[in-house]
Amino acid sequence: MRLVIVSNRLPVSLSRRNGEFHAEKSAGGLVSGLSDYLASLKGSSSPVTEYLWIGWPGISVRKDHEKSIRDKVSKSFNASPVFLSEKLMDKVYLGFCNRTIWPLFHYFPSYAVFDGEYWEQYRRVNEIFRDELLKIIKPGDVIWVHDYHLMLLPEMLREEISNPIGFFLHIPFPSYEIFRLLPDRSRNGILKGLLGADLIGFHTHDYSQYFLSCVLRILGIENHMGKIDLPGRMVSIDTFPMGIDYDKFNKFVLDEKIPDKSSPERQRMVISVDRLDYSKGILNRLRGFELFLEGNTEWHGRVCLSMIVVPSRTGVRSYQKIKRSLDELVGKINGEYGTLEWTPVIYQYKSLPQSTLIEMFRKSDVALLTPLRDGMNLVAKEYVASLTEKEGVLILSEFTGASKELSESIIINPQSIDEIASSIREALDMPLEEQRRRNEVMQSRIKRYDITRWATDFVRSLADIRKISDDAFRRKYLREDIMSRIIDEYRNSTSRIIFVNYDGTLVPYSDDQGAATPTADLTGLLQKICGKPESDIVIISGRSKDDLGKWFGDLPLKLTAENGSWIKEDHDGEWIQLKPLSGEWKMDILPILEVYTDRLPGSRILEKEYSIRWEYARADIEQSSFIARELNDHLLNITSNIDIQIFHGNRVIELSNSGINKGELVWHWINKKRYDFILAFGAGWSDELMFRSLPESAYSIKVGMSQTNAGYMIKSQSDVIKFLQRIASE
Repeated sequence: MRLVIVSNRLPVSLSRRNGEFHAEKSAGGLVSGLSDYLASLKGSSSPVTEYLWIGWPGISVRKDHEKSIRDKVSKSFNASPVFLSEKLMDKVYLGFCNRTIWPLFHYFPSYAVFDGEYWEQYRRVNEIFRDELLKIIKPGDVIWVHDYHLMLLPEMLREEISNPIGFFLHIPFPSYEIFRLLPDRSRNGILKGLLGADLIGFHTHDYSQYFLSCVLRILGIENHMGKIDLPGRMVSIDTFPMGIDYDKFNKFVLDEKIPDKSSPERQRMVISVDRLDYSKGILNRLRGFELFLEGNTEWHGRVCLSMIVVPSRTGVRSYQKIKRSLDELVGKINGEYGTLEWTPVIYQYKSLPQSTLIEMFRKSDVALLTPLRDGMNLVAKEYVASLTEKEGVLILSEFTGASKELSESIIINPQSIDEIASSIREALDMPLEEQRRRNEVMQSRIKRYDITRWATDFVRSLADIRKISDDAFRRKYLREDIMSRIIDEYRNSTSRIIFVNYDGTLVPYSDDQGAATPTADLTGLLQKICGKPESDIVIISGRSKDDLGKWFGDLPLKLTAENGSWIKEDHDGEWIQLKPLSGEWKMDILPILEVYTDRLPGSRILEKEYSIRWEYARADIEQSSFIARELNDHLLNITSNIDIQIFHGNRVIELSNSGINKGELVWHWINKKRYDFILAFGAGWSDELMFRSLPESAYSIKVGMSQTNAGYMIKSQSDVIKFLQRIASE
């Protein structure tokens, strides 16, 4: 199996010096993590036997240089470049990506810029990636798309190919109240774009739930246990906390020995490592350290904050402003508290080699990591993994994804300067024995769920969900050869019966039930079929007997109303009941339904003779989901001792007398006559009982590509009409 990794940047960056192109390994957590995983594949039992990495090489090149560069990175790095102009890439990277998505997804809406041109450029880059991928993708390739730069790509690919597609978001996914700040076009586009994947992965359970909530409230698509049924396929949303290469940090050998930390006389070091970004809480961290110095004079001269800030997005004005504030605050603290022998804050504005960072991690006593919002924060895991003697204390923001896994660290709210200051004191006072105990637990966890386990779990989960989806939908899809076989059996049979639901099957679903009346073409079609010798049609509907009688009373059809409370066995016969029914129970139920209707604007009650429907299709989808579950539980409790059944379907709760449902009705009609051909069509939740009750020889067809008890699935209501037209022409 070939794994095709797609990211904004390649694992190598091109540069041009003295007229020649040079390739160097790119920096960044995504590149570092995935590179470690790909290196681990050699000699492993992974189903991934080869890989190809696709992304932008970092610079724009002339057309006549593209082939030589493509050959170079392909042979040396298993990579394929996507060539983009620097102007376009800058517009997208510094535009929609970092002026809209980055601040919004990190809960800084005041920094977000909403510009229609940014969105169009973002779409354009995703289209270019799609076009390049379509030139390369082979049948059987597994595609893994990464991060917020390419959130439209899964849907764009899905429209063209059937390969398994996975997507992983490396930054937080925000709550609905934040995400909805995006304009309609972009918020709908992002959700639909991501749903083009078979598997969508996030760092934490919270991010997964936020995504599902946005899909529900914005697109109106529900999920079941993190699985979303879409036409012809299933999408899984799951949590995969990204790990690190534990051994690379824990087993790294330093050139010099680490000083004994048990000495009370030595100067202590608090280390801080971050990229320059407003989401990292760097200024709060400094203010917390300043407050610590103010309230703990006994630590003056005995502790320093070694702060490494990696330059980032130097051309963005908001980052320049942070840099100025940072420089000023460092100067203020050192000027106020520093002496000739002691500098409280040692500030380095540069990127350091990994070997230097590991050395600093081991020499430090405390790691202070206080992002205001962070998808994961791998630095926290790297710090803990580096502590070979298990001596050191991690102070970690509760707003990082890593805090869910590293709960033995000192967890703080980085918005509270007081908490930062007090946590520094707590960390410095923590006995070495307690430090070792905590770090041993965290190291065990990080080692067990490392970068290889993270990537392997994702790829295997993608294969599993795709197999489930393919088995569920392809096996049941009503292909032309199956349809022809059904029609042949219909033609050769001597006694036929067709069961068909009304709403969603004979006519499209409509929020306004009064508008969903049968057309003259439909009644003519039904007349033609049931006019054939030994051909019965049974319409099974939740509609009232008055509606069905008015629409179909003159046709030689068999009718059922209120899902079986009433039946009409002949067009000139009377409506009868299968069993004695009572409507007295409605007096106790209606007041309860009225209370919930008042609580949920947009819901309504439809009362019939022997049943009640509580519909909420027009209500707020997330609020209604919660209230409907509450109502369902309430009704189950109060009806447990009376002869009432409750069905919770698609945006509706229906109550009726027990023992009357579409499953029971099927056998009522089948037992009246010996049929050698049985066919059933349905679209709703109540039809599943009908499908489940049919004999094995019957054909059952569900309208809509979703999981069902029916033997087959057909795409749309209009396809049912086309099928019936073919039957009528026999």
